[in-house]
Amino acid sequence: MNDSEAACTVALTAYGPFVRAHNSSMEVGRQVAALLDKVGMRVIYREIETSWTTFAQDLGALVDDYHPAAIISLGERPDVKEPVVELVAKNERHKNDIHGTPGEGAVVVGGPATRNTPEDMTHVQQIVREQGAHIGLSHDAGTYLCNAALYTNLGFREAGKVRHAGFIHVPSREENDPHTTQDAQAIADYIRELLSIS
Repeated sequence: MNDSEAACTVALTAYGPFVRAHNSSMEVGRQVAALLDKVGMRVIYREIETSWTTFAQDLGALVDDYHPAAIISLGERPDVKEPVVELVAKNERHKNDIHGTPGEGAVVVGGPATRNTPEDMTHVQQIVREQGAHIGLSHDAGTYLCNAALYTNLGFREAGKVRHAGFIHVPSREENDPHTTQDAQAIADYIRELLSIS
């Protein structure tokens, strides 16, 4: 892969089912990947298990194997009406995963208490929202695996492995909900704009 291909490559992840059989982030993620592929972006899309044991390894493998310009993870959230870009990650783990493994202690032992996304993430949200995309901002990614993914992704950015890193929560919807297409388009627009920033 040459430098120009890497500049247009995004690693995109969604979480598999956990509380219910359908996870909206999977449905949205597949649509986002297809939308970005249509405009010539290289998308490495993976659905990862809601597991404390493997999530960080899964994310790290994508970064190490494909050297993307950005890594963006998706998860579902029941209390939002539109996708929201998470801005703050806490170095905390809570709740049991899909296997019953408890989330205890820090996401990264010895890591900072919080990691914040760069201003670019907010700036891009403002740009695409002005263009009509239904996408918001959030300062609370929770303390479960969604928060842990954001914390981990931001660590890749701090280490210089990616230019951009983030996490976007999507509304928890029923399977084949017509609003899912709108969610996916908003996220695709956001990622395209984000990768236009050098």
